Amino acid sequence: MVWFWVGESDEVDAVEELPESGRRFVRVLRERAVTWPGDPDGTFVLRPEETGFGHLLAVVRVGWHVFGAFFDEQGGVYGAELHDQMYLPLHGGSAAGGFRTAGSAARCAERTADWFEALLRGRDGAEPA
Repeated sequence: MVWFWVGESDEVDAVEELPESGRRFVRVLRERAVTWPGDPDGTFVLRPEETGFGHLLAVVRVGWHVFGAFFDEQGGVYGAELHDQMYLPLHGGSAAGGFRTAGSAARCAERTADWFEALLRGRDGAEPA
């Protein structure tokens, strides 16, 4: 199994079809995820054209909850709890329970990985330090 697979199924990974910043974002998440508890099956990436927001979306399932990080490929991430089928931010898109970060694709992925890891390890899910 692959952490954060991209595409229609985890058998055909479409990460190479992403723009360079998206590939870098996903690769850093994957590198960090190998030490996380849980199952890679609960993670995936939706391409910008699949989200309705025009942003890459990395998704992690934690129990009954779904969390996602929208990466805008210009150097920004908005993370939030998501609707479990529509993958839209809950709470009207407010920052409650989520986080924002900016920087290079690698920095955004590192901060996103910190947040996802905290959620998977059962910590509060507050914004990473």
